[in-house]
Amino acid sequence: MYRKSKRFIEWKAVWIPVVLFMYLGFTASAQDTLHLSLQQAIELGLQNSKQLKISRARVQQALLQYQQAKDAMLPSAKISYGASEAFIPTKQLVFGRDTLHLPGTSRLYLGTLSIQEPIFAGNQLRYARQSAEILEKIASLDTSNYRNQITNAIIQTYGSLLKIIGNQKVVAQNIEDVQQRLIETRHFEEQGLATQNDVLRFQLQLSDVQLTALDLENNRKIVNYNLNILLGLPDTTEIMPDSLPEAFSLQPMETYLQMALQNRKDLQAFQYRLQLNDLQIRKEKDSRLPTLGVGVSGYYINPNNDFFPPKNTYLAPVTVGLTLGWSISSLYTAPHRIAEAQVQKTETQLQQSLLTDQIKEEIHQQYRNYQLAMQRIKVLQVALAQAEENDRMMESKYRNQLASTTDRIDAETLLFKARVDLQLAQVDAVLAYYQLLASTGTLSQ
Repeated sequence: MYRKSKRFIEWKAVWIPVVLFMYLGFTASAQDTLHLSLQQAIELGLQNSKQLKISRARVQQALLQYQQAKDAMLPSAKISYGASEAFIPTKQLVFGRDTLHLPGTSRLYLGTLSIQEPIFAGNQLRYARQSAEILEKIASLDTSNYRNQITNAIIQTYGSLLKIIGNQKVVAQNIEDVQQRLIETRHFEEQGLATQNDVLRFQLQLSDVQLTALDLENNRKIVNYNLNILLGLPDTTEIMPDSLPEAFSLQPMETYLQMALQNRKDLQAFQYRLQLNDLQIRKEKDSRLPTLGVGVSGYYINPNNDFFPPKNTYLAPVTVGLTLGWSISSLYTAPHRIAEAQVQKTETQLQQSLLTDQIKEEIHQQYRNYQLAMQRIKVLQVALAQAEENDRMMESKYRNQLASTTDRIDAETLLFKARVDLQLAQVDAVLAYYQLLASTGTLSQ
């Protein structure tokens, strides 16, 4: 019974990795593989980003609104022409001794041409033009802010995929090492130098590492799919990331804080929103002013049945006039609208101050995160060297029957963990620096 169980466990230990490798290889062959550097991924993501396309459409919309505001300052012209037919049942009208004979029908042609130009409209047209111009600037800043956010999202997802693939390489090496230990332990068992329990321990360790490999592959597929969505690639594309740059030198925190206050587009947008608030206040104040306009109108009156009447049988008067208007009710309704606009400005100022505080907190947090990541790398490099030395010593002791199977497995586990931790820390440090740049608003520049 033991021999059958042993052969079954040995068969699983050897063939499960082979079948898994063949399955993954067949799946990968049926999919497109794309090798991408980080810069290529960023360029591709910005090119295909739906959010950026929406933002660009908003900029275009703001530009059109600005043009519409300029068009509103042009003279308005209107032309109309109509014809009417009157049916007259009464054939004659009697005025004392005189009798007026009427036709059965009468036709009238009436045309008008009017041109109106506002001379003064309480500065409303000027405010509309300035408001549209400011909205266009805000839309452009929003687009730049989206570029920064999308770039950061691409970098973080790209880094996550790189971490998983790096872990897979470490796990694959660990599987190979454990399989080698398993083969050696079987030889020891045949020579009476190891027990059945020793073999089972290595087999269990191999199963644990294989489960880790399965989890990593599942996570890789999830992150790969998410990156495909970000980059606008087909869902089945297998992305092979390049290596990230090495860790960067760190400037003083005040440098990054000043960069953020100068370059954060969402913070700059508040300056224009405050201008909009000021514009709205002035607009409401000027709504109490009178309006003045000038107009020219021309008329064509033809009471003849002929479309082209004979000479001196039609009228074509022209009128020129000024129009003065004043909404008296604005004298007692405008103060409340002015007060509302002032409250909106105060709210905008508070939001600007709140965002400034959030930026400072974000810069401080990301700065500390990067410092911690660099410190972790130094500690983990020492830990890896210690784990390698410990593994070498345990390997020698195990071969000389001076260490137990548990001690040998523990040493391999510590070495595996040290390799994974260092690989993750190195990528995390680079991602933390990019996150710091994203917080300053300079990542996409």
